[in-house]
Amino acid sequence: MKKTQKALVLTLCGALCALLVTCASSGGAPSDGFGEGVPYVGEWAVFNDENDNGNSTVQMTVTEKNGMPAYTITGNVTTKFIYGFVGWMITPDAATLENLKNAKAISFRYVGDGKRQTVKYRIGTVQDYAHFEFHFAGEPGVEDRVEVPVRFFQQPSWGVPVRLNQQRAEDISWQTHESWRPGSFEITIWDVRIHL
Repeated sequence: MKKTQKALVLTLCGALCALLVTCASSGGAPSDGFGEGVPYVGEWAVFNDENDNGNSTVQMTVTEKNGMPAYTITGNVTTKFIYGFVGWMITPDAATLENLKNAKAISFRYVGDGKRQTVKYRIGTVQDYAHFEFHFAGEPGVEDRVEVPVRFFQQPSWGVPVRLNQQRAEDISWQTHESWRPGSFEITIWDVRIHL
């Protein structure tokens, strides 16, 4: 191979490596992959496994991060209910729900404790809680951003498969991931956006 060809290959390899590092540092997708997006507006709430006779606990406090409301969720997941869990959700207002039905991607910023978590795109056609989901985890205490194309949300293997009918969209929620149950956790989320 000629020296000029080797130099070209090395240059292309270097550019590809730089792109991969950029993608990885922004939660797996370029931070501007779907544009700026519109804020997800709605009412935040938490839930736990009490209806399944569990005793997992969860609390939410609101602070500020980068001039925006930031929601810190802490809790302790137990195995009194064998599949113990806690979660938090945003019930969208009317305009946000319409945007959610036409979303190409969902994004949010977060600082976690390194434990894996799950974000869910919930739709009304799911009848067994096997909502479409995407898993994420970052470095403990390091601010990160997740941008998930809607097509990347997948149902868990134990659910009855249904089509991801966005016109039946209900909300976005998060839930503790089963890989580290039981245990405590802490995560702060802000700047949730819908990309159209």
